[in-house]
Amino acid sequence: MVETAEEVLIDKTRHYTYPSMTKTLGGFKLTVQEGSFTDSEIIVMLGENGTGKTTFVRLLAGEEPDDPADKQSMAVSLKPQTISPKFPGTVRMLLLKQIKSAFMHAQFQSDVVKPMNIENIIDQEVKTLSGGELQRVAIVLALGKPGVNVYLIDEPSSCVFELLWQV
Repeated sequence: MVETAEEVLIDKTRHYTYPSMTKTLGGFKLTVQEGSFTDSEIIVMLGENGTGKTTFVRLLAGEEPDDPADKQSMAVSLKPQTISPKFPGTVRMLLLKQIKSAFMHAQFQSDVVKPMNIENIIDQEVKTLSGGELQRVAIVLALGKPGVNVYLIDEPSSCVFELLWQV
């Protein structure tokens, strides 16, 4: 029997679900309704500051909700909103240490490393990078993490003006 393109596509799509959750942080309480998505979707959240976008992303990444039974266990890669460089070495050393297999792969180099313009900062010390440079490295690290199907990129436009000037 020959499968149609639609049947093949449907069979390979992975579905993810998450339960209703709450997270209380001081006087702020986020209430999340249960939901689902597939690995073929790109979902963008837009909203005013302080509405819970980052908290929701962290919950999906496995941060503890108010009810520990609702903790997520999806294999995800998270690029956090804020980055505090602590690695005592160069960008090259960091990428080789954290994502060596992906970093050494030719397709990852052409699809991720080159577009993020990492070559210009590859031998700089991580602790001396600017905000935009740190964002670029963090995105490469997030996309190179092995064994994940869900990528959570919090504040992808952070330092966007610096990124535009460097590219």
